[in-house]
Amino acid sequence: MAAEIGSPRRRRIEAALIYATLTILTLAFLFPLIWVLGLSLKTRMQVFATPPLYLWWPTLEHYADVLTRADFGWAFLNTMIVSASAVLLSLCVGAPAAYAFARFPFRGRSFLFFALLVMRMLPPIAVLVPMYVLFSKLGLATTRFSVVLAYTTFSLPLVVWIMRGYFEDLPIELEESAWVDGASRFGTFIYIILPIARPGLVAASILCLQLAWNDFLFAAVLTNNATQTLPVMMAAFSAGDSGMDWGGLTASGMLVTLPVIIFSFMAQRHLVAGLSSGAIKG
Repeated sequence: MAAEIGSPRRRRIEAALIYATLTILTLAFLFPLIWVLGLSLKTRMQVFATPPLYLWWPTLEHYADVLTRADFGWAFLNTMIVSASAVLLSLCVGAPAAYAFARFPFRGRSFLFFALLVMRMLPPIAVLVPMYVLFSKLGLATTRFSVVLAYTTFSLPLVVWIMRGYFEDLPIELEESAWVDGASRFGTFIYIILPIARPGLVAASILCLQLAWNDFLFAAVLTNNATQTLPVMMAAFSAGDSGMDWGGLTASGMLVTLPVIIFSFMAQRHLVAGLSSGAIKG
């Protein structure tokens, strides 16, 4: 009797503890982002105030300064072009390759798949110099296309790894039904398999976009002033005559992060479905 009376109270206590733990974890993960947002809304004097100000009247002067910079617009355009091109190229090459790994039992398939993943395991700095030398010989150095190829090199294994598991979980009966109706293998892949694999494609595209959008190393070496991306442009805020421009740096950081956050939230449902290996309930 006492256990029955106490059980609802115990459940409420357990629920309160769970929500409290989740709230603490959420605040811990969001604290760096909240701190950067706070710095971007302070004046230069407020940024260097001691002790730090926790209550102040926010200002948008840093965002206005960043958005009115000529190099910010060009860097944003370059980042959009390079990131979108890298994602599109990775999907166009990686999805058919993943389908081949999933459906064709050719000799050496496991070795080739492992060799492809080894490229993803390498640190980027290990291939940066050979890439720069190769692109210089081909006349592609300091061009957007060289950055796209560099990003694709590391995004492609990720796409193949995600999409291979997704294609393997798709029932072969879907393709066999299309073949009976007269569809070719290529037509089946384009019109049947890819629409069904949309969650996996979205998940792969988000991960590739984050890699290309946030990269600094390849963009810093393979671009010039006309083709630099946003992470490279942000480095200029730490090299001014008056020292580190924390307001401009944090404001540009928030503006750089915002598009990826919005896109990830919009595609969150597809991201969860894609990373769950595309299980189908029939």
